[in-house]
Amino acid sequence: MNLDRFCYYYLFATLPILVLPKVLLYGGMGSVGIFFVLALYKKQLRYMFLAIAVALSYAITLWKISQAELVQVEKLSEKIQIVQILKQQEYQTAIAKRENGVRIYLNWQSETPLYLDRFYQAELTIRPISSRLNEGNFDRQKWYFAQNIQQISTVRNAILLEQQSVPFRTAWLERAKMATSELDTQGLLLALAFGERAWLKQAHWDIFQQTSTAHLIAISGLHIALAMGIGVLFARIGQWFLCRLGIDQAVRFNPFFAKSIGFCFALGYSFLAGFAIPTVRALIAICLVLLCQVVRRYYTSWQLWWRCVALLVLLDPMALLSDSFWLSILAIASLITWYQFFPMEKYLPVKWQAKGIGKFSIKSIRFACGLLHLQLGIWLIFSPVQLYFFDGIATFGLLANIIIVPLYSMVLVPLILVSLITDNLFYTWQIADWLANWSIVLLEPLATWVELNYQQQWQLLSLNLFILTLLYMWQFRQKWQKKWWISPLIALSFYTVKVIPHFWGRIPQVEWLNFDIGQGLAMALIYWEDNQKKAILYDTGASWRGGSMAQLEIIPYLKREGVDVKAIFISHDDNDHAGGVEDLLEVFPHATFISPSNKRYNETLSTPCINGKQWQFGGVKLEAIYPIQQVERAKNADSCVLVVKLGEYKLLFTGDSGIQQERQFIHQVGRVDFLQVGHHGSNTSTSQTLLANSQPKFAIISAGRWNPWRLPNLQVEKRLANYGVTSLNTAKVGMVKVSFDERGYKINTARTKWSPWYQNYFGK
Repeated sequence: MNLDRFCYYYLFATLPILVLPKVLLYGGMGSVGIFFVLALYKKQLRYMFLAIAVALSYAITLWKISQAELVQVEKLSEKIQIVQILKQQEYQTAIAKRENGVRIYLNWQSETPLYLDRFYQAELTIRPISSRLNEGNFDRQKWYFAQNIQQISTVRNAILLEQQSVPFRTAWLERAKMATSELDTQGLLLALAFGERAWLKQAHWDIFQQTSTAHLIAISGLHIALAMGIGVLFARIGQWFLCRLGIDQAVRFNPFFAKSIGFCFALGYSFLAGFAIPTVRALIAICLVLLCQVVRRYYTSWQLWWRCVALLVLLDPMALLSDSFWLSILAIASLITWYQFFPMEKYLPVKWQAKGIGKFSIKSIRFACGLLHLQLGIWLIFSPVQLYFFDGIATFGLLANIIIVPLYSMVLVPLILVSLITDNLFYTWQIADWLANWSIVLLEPLATWVELNYQQQWQLLSLNLFILTLLYMWQFRQKWQKKWWISPLIALSFYTVKVIPHFWGRIPQVEWLNFDIGQGLAMALIYWEDNQKKAILYDTGASWRGGSMAQLEIIPYLKREGVDVKAIFISHDDNDHAGGVEDLLEVFPHATFISPSNKRYNETLSTPCINGKQWQFGGVKLEAIYPIQQVERAKNADSCVLVVKLGEYKLLFTGDSGIQQERQFIHQVGRVDFLQVGHHGSNTSTSQTLLANSQPKFAIISAGRWNPWRLPNLQVEKRLANYGVTSLNTAKVGMVKVSFDERGYKINTARTKWSPWYQNYFGK
């Protein structure tokens, strides 16, 4: 077994860490142990090392799980150090290090200002890792593990401790903040200089996201490689001067002198970025490549890629959980594939030779063609990765990258580094600010992001495959000119793979979704009509300054599934139920808005939800049985109560209705199959009278895990159990999906015992 096979086998053996539940991780460890014993028996030393490497990765993963399971809820006062500020705009979040070295995620609610690398005596409410979990949406628990965060806490009181000195990088950052305090693009400049995005304006960040240029803002492999390139360039210029002067023979002819200087530049830029995880990965990859050159071993691009990836995973198995890790390595793999199978010379068979002024023009044209070729390759080959992580494309992303990548790489970033080194001696911060503003002005008209549902994503990938096949066949056009039909056939076959299950698979007639939105309520009834998915929403979750659960959880899911919302019901006007109405009506302006109150959320007039009202959407029938009349502002007692009929099945939605209201409408309900537990499981709802009369089989509780009222109430859970009702709490199981068809119904939850280990319910 050579080194290449070692890397292949190691990566394929560790990839299951991404998807295995905890119990199967132990099974994986056992399998590796058996493999080690066999290798020992056969005296295969290399396979023994392979088994040890794989076992080490699994052992680290299991150790991370055990550490997360040991965390208990506790309140204490402790000295902490802020190691990273994540958000410094509408709200404040940070990562800190405790006295025992444990990294902890902080929701900073203290009035004490938050400073990087400073020490605080903080009152902590320590909690185990926990987050919302909705199908296909952002998995924060996975992100916690990728960032080596073991605990979370809210900080309401903290005292800034006196320090004799602060780290050099922090002092440099504070000096740069002071120098750029009056500049409009301060946040952007600091992000490019130090990798700190806490001060980046949300409006600017949105523009970069909507143009697929956000990769320029986070200091990663691209920036470290750029810093190394600048260092190599300066070293080459220095060597040229030494050569002209005829001195320093050893330096001017040393083949590794320039690369050593370049590595020092890369190391320095990584230091500025606080040796963030992506920069450390880039440095490790650079070290590996340089080491191969020092020992004078030649490897292909793919060999270097496999070895770098294997080394990175071996050093930190949690890298497998990092989106930035996958984006980086797959971007490089895409470029290797593009240049290997679609080289520019195959499509522009031009002799790039000229003299004098013409030589400069030819080089400029070649550079422009090369840049276009590069961006086209990223667009065509990297699209599957982009769609997987972001569920959409930037309409003008190709054009935006062609403009901005050279501008930032060759002008703005070097200018920022000059500003840092010279301490703004030549007013370069002001020049950088003007340039950054100008770049944003250029990008703003191009900021058009299109969210694609699964069907549209597959269509786009089929089109990309068609184009790639044509481009590949063009290289050998004399051979393939009579077989042009192969390209559309391949694309059509690829598209059919997605379409066939739509006709032959078991498609639910109606899906009832209970979103996991923390302390609040948001549900959807999704049905098919005119060959399209449509939805009825009941409640929309909470909102806050600068965001809402609708933006974070509901809208992304609906967009990704290609669902059009036809109606939005709200039970009442409390924020945890109606907070997302405005956001949803903005995205789905033609939806009918139905409410028990007269409160206006936008220009859309509400249809009253009062006793006797009935609606039908596709095969979904809804009947309002409470309240009696519409009010100016609906409170808990005014909740819109619905009986939903899905063929032979009945559902009861009660909002936040109390026991008194239940006694008024219970005679209209009859037996139901599913119950939405009122008021998040409060003891003021879900009475014995309601349960005795409705006799539900299943009850869904929507509550936040750490809600201050400790809902659901134990008495309510006991009542449900006494009546033989199976209850599901979104705080424990995540999103609940009930699928109805002609055969019956099926209940799926986002979190099960077979979910990936990082989605476990940690703590008690």
